[in-house]
Amino acid sequence: MYKSAVLTIGNEILLGSTLNTNLAWLAQELAAIGLPVDFSLTVKDEPEAISQALALAWEKCDVVITTGGLGPTEDDITKNAIASFFDAELMFDPAIWEEILKRFAFRKMKVPESNRSQAMVPKNFMALKNDRGTAPGLFFEDGSKSFFAFAGVPLEMRHLFENQAKPLLLEKYGNDKQIWQHTLHTFGISESALAELLADFPKLKGVELAWLPQSGRVDLRFYGPSKIEVTESAERCHKLIEEYVWGENGDTPAQVLLEILKEKGWKLALAESCTGGWAQKMITDVPGASESFLGGVVSYANELKQALLGVNSTTLMQHGAVSEKCAQEMAEGIKSLTKSQIGISVTGVAGPDGGTVDKPVGTVCFGFSDLQGTWSFTHAFNGDRESIRFKAAEYALLSLIKHLRRTIA
Repeated sequence: MYKSAVLTIGNEILLGSTLNTNLAWLAQELAAIGLPVDFSLTVKDEPEAISQALALAWEKCDVVITTGGLGPTEDDITKNAIASFFDAELMFDPAIWEEILKRFAFRKMKVPESNRSQAMVPKNFMALKNDRGTAPGLFFEDGSKSFFAFAGVPLEMRHLFENQAKPLLLEKYGNDKQIWQHTLHTFGISESALAELLADFPKLKGVELAWLPQSGRVDLRFYGPSKIEVTESAERCHKLIEEYVWGENGDTPAQVLLEILKEKGWKLALAESCTGGWAQKMITDVPGASESFLGGVVSYANELKQALLGVNSTTLMQHGAVSEKCAQEMAEGIKSLTKSQIGISVTGVAGPDGGTVDKPVGTVCFGFSDLQGTWSFTHAFNGDRESIRFKAAEYALLSLIKHLRRTIA
C-alpha cells in the first residue's frame, strides 16, 4: 500500500495559538483514496527544521504534503526551504504574477512588493492555481514519488487539494485501494447506550466501525474497501437506530433542519441569549437559508428580553432569565414578532462566572414554540465558555430536528 506524510509548518501551531485542523482533514482525505498517512510532523518556521522533516518524509513515503509558509511575509520561508532541499532554482512565473495583480486590482488595492515572492516557483515544479488566495500550490514528482505544498489557510488548502492535487493523485496511484466511508450522525443517546443497541449488529466482512463521540452526540463511521458492503452495513445500522440518526456523511444540523423546514413549508426564527447568535450563524452558514429562516434576536440583557420578546417582568423576578419559563416566553415572543411557524430560544449560564448552586455554569434552558404549542427543557453542559455556547447552539438545532421528525412520522 502507498504511504503519505503530512508536514504542517508554522510557529503558531507549535505555540498552540492555531489548531492543526489541516492535518485532521488531510488524513481523512488521503485515507479515503488509498494513501493513508504513515506519519505527520509539525515543524517551526526555520529552514533547517523544514529540511530535516522533508528528508525524513521523502525517504519513507510515496506522497509528501506540506501546509503553511507560502505567504508573502518574512516568516513564510517554506518555499525557499523546499527549493533548497530539492536543489531547484526559484524562477519568476509571469502568469502567477498576473493573477496576483488581477486579484488586487479587483479589490482596488495596491500590490505590496512582498507579494512578488509568491510568483517564484522552484524549477521543474508545477504551480497549482489558487482560486481562493494569492499563494499558488506546488507540485513535483520524481519517479514514483509526489510532492505537494499548500498554503496553510484551511479554505485555500482544501480547495487546492480537492481541485488540483486529488485528481493528480488518483491518476498516478489509482483508486483500486480506495477506502470507502459512510457516517451516521446520532443524537439523544449516549455512546454506551448506543453500544448496547448495536452489541449484536453483524458487520459485513471487510467493513470496520469507528465510534466517534462528538460534543453531545456520537458519530458511527463504517469504512472498508468495498463501497457496496460499507453502504449496506450503514443502511442496516440506520434501520436499527433510526430514531437517533439525524444525518449522514457531510450533513450539518443546520442543513438537515432547513431541509425539513422547507419540506413542511415552515419559517423559523430564533431568540438567543447566552449563545450570542451562534445558532443563527450555524443556520446562515448554509446557502439558501433564507427560504426557511426569517431571522432572530440576540436578547442578552433582560431589558431586551422584555422590550423585544415580551418576557414578563414577573417571570424574570420569580424564575430568572435562566429558566424554562423565560425560555418559553422568549420562544413565543420571537414567533409572534416574526410571524414564523416556529420559534426557538436559548438562555443559560455559559460562565466562567454567573453560576449558582441551583444554576451552575453550563445550565442552559431551551424553549420551542410552534403551531401545536410551547415546551421547554433544561440541559447541563460541560466545558469552558466557548464549548458550552457551541454545544448549546447545536443542541437547540438537533432538538428541533428530533421533534420535527417525530411530528412528520
